[in-house]
Parts: sequence; C-alpha cells; structure tokens
Amino acid sequence: MIPFHLIFLTVLAMTVLSGAAATVVAFLGDTRSNRAQRRLVEILCQIALLGAGAIIALLARAVNAG
Repeated sequence: MIPFHLIFLTVLAMTVLSGAAATVVAFLGDTRSNRAQRRLVEILCQIALLGAGAIIALLARAVNAG
C-alpha cells in the first residue's frame, strides 16, 4: 500500500502547480482573444479546485483515523 504522506504530497504538488500554471498563463497570455488559452486556464483552475477538495478530504481522513 502507498504511504499516506506520499499520496498527500503528490496531490498537494499537483494542486499548487496547476494553480501556479493557471496564474502564469492568465497573466502572461492573451486570454481575452485566445480561446485556447482561456480554456487552458479554466481547466487548470478546475484541477486546482479539485485538488483543494482532495486535500481537505485527505486531511479529514487523517484526523479521523488518528
């Protein structure tokens, strides 16, 4: 079985990186006229929000299990 801290750190890294990538693309790209960049930012934001939910669920499970 995979250790809890490895799963948690992986989810945390993916969440932070997708949020950071969405921020960089939104600031540096032309998201008003480029639909592909706007869609990329939307998808990266969805991944970051899903990751935030997963982090909360993992922390709740860790608190309840210990």
